[in-house]
Amino acid sequence: MRRAELVAVLVGGVRHGARPSPRPRRGPAHCVPGVVRGRQAAGTARGRADDTSERRRRALAARAGSRPYDGRVSQSPRPRLWTFDFGLTLLGTVGFFASFFYLLAVLPAYVDEIGGAKWQIGVIVGGFNIVPLVLRPFAGRWSDRGHRKRVLRLGLLTMAASLLLMTLSHDIASLFLLRLVQGVGMATCPTASASMIAELSPLPRRGEGVGMFGMATGVAQMFPPAIGVAVAAAWGFDAVFIIAAATAGLTLLVVEPVHEPPSSSAGVEGGATLFPRPALFPMSVFMTVTFSFAATSTFLPLLGEERGLGNVGLFFLLVGIASTLVRPVAGAASDRVGRVPVALPGLVATVASMWFLAVAYSPLMLIVAGFLAGAGLAGAHTALLALAIDRVQDTARGRATAVLQLAWDISGLAGGVVLGAVASWFDVPMVYWASGGLAVVGMVWLLIGRATGQTRPYRRPVVAAQASHAGFGQMDEPW
Repeated sequence: MRRAELVAVLVGGVRHGARPSPRPRRGPAHCVPGVVRGRQAAGTARGRADDTSERRRRALAARAGSRPYDGRVSQSPRPRLWTFDFGLTLLGTVGFFASFFYLLAVLPAYVDEIGGAKWQIGVIVGGFNIVPLVLRPFAGRWSDRGHRKRVLRLGLLTMAASLLLMTLSHDIASLFLLRLVQGVGMATCPTASASMIAELSPLPRRGEGVGMFGMATGVAQMFPPAIGVAVAAAWGFDAVFIIAAATAGLTLLVVEPVHEPPSSSAGVEGGATLFPRPALFPMSVFMTVTFSFAATSTFLPLLGEERGLGNVGLFFLLVGIASTLVRPVAGAASDRVGRVPVALPGLVATVASMWFLAVAYSPLMLIVAGFLAGAGLAGAHTALLALAIDRVQDTARGRATAVLQLAWDISGLAGGVVLGAVASWFDVPMVYWASGGLAVVGMVWLLIGRATGQTRPYRRPVVAAQASHAGFGQMDEPW
């Protein structure tokens, strides 16, 4: 290089704050396109590598049907959960359960007023559970075939119509038939709404979405029973039935604008079993929790009267408060640390609650037991419902939801009978010792399932790897 050219290169490098490029070695580089007078164009090789990586990422995303993974871990934005459809579905869940729970505290008194016997009170209050036990799996299948919104409408319509017709029912037979119709609503609406929530929730935040669904049911249990009692005392039972029917009717208008996401199995008529086998294990674990709640709802008034625990309604109030507070936290935690680490503390809290009741001799212990029961239900139900959905294909989410909810129906029918036999052979406190022991069995069963692969989610190709790399919810249990 001549002296004048060398001076020009040095001056240009100083002006731009850069060091002069070293003299290139002689060789094949002079024949590569982009090389001028022995110097390679800056960034050419790097640009080719970036273009190749970008093409690979786009091809991977096209095959997976999702947005390309950008390579970030902790800085990746969380996918959006709260959409218009998600919020309206939650609001519809609150409205449906509120219309049902208006009757919770007034129905026994109404049966007594129209001349029903004591045993008929139990039949009217709990006999409708036989309908969800039979119908819920079919509601799950219909939801999976792209009819979630239709199933949701069916549940709300049957609930509104049956509640309104109760103003004309003044005998036990007609009242029982109307309760069976309400069982249709209980089989269809919660199944469809839970399936809708699972479909609307992005995979990395599915547990959080399921937790919000559970929180909606908890909110609906907190105030409507007390409102129903107050309305019945002021204006009579017919006013309660009309308010409940109006709530269901308004809820039907609330969910009407919801856009149902497309279903992968829409239009498929065959090959879909009613009971997806991978969802049976979470259901069997959750049943050890629902049996304990059958014990509290059936025998807690007797225990409170026997030991002078005061107003046992405080127990259910604390259950609702704790469940509402814990569910969103439990759902978000299950997305980050896994379903089993959240379900296990829920089972532990359930055991503690039942054994607290077995030795309770003061209202304070009753309150503590109520808070533990609500926290245990929130953790166990949220994590196990998310696990049941995780373990099945996307085309079976509705049926997985229905299978897990069957634990409530089975316990509602069999729990009172089985635990009633325990109370007859021993005493009422033994019911709670036995319920806590059953939850211990659930803990052991969950750990066995974890060790044998019963908690392993269904493997979704590519998308699962992207979610794992993005630092969101684990696709495999982390411990």
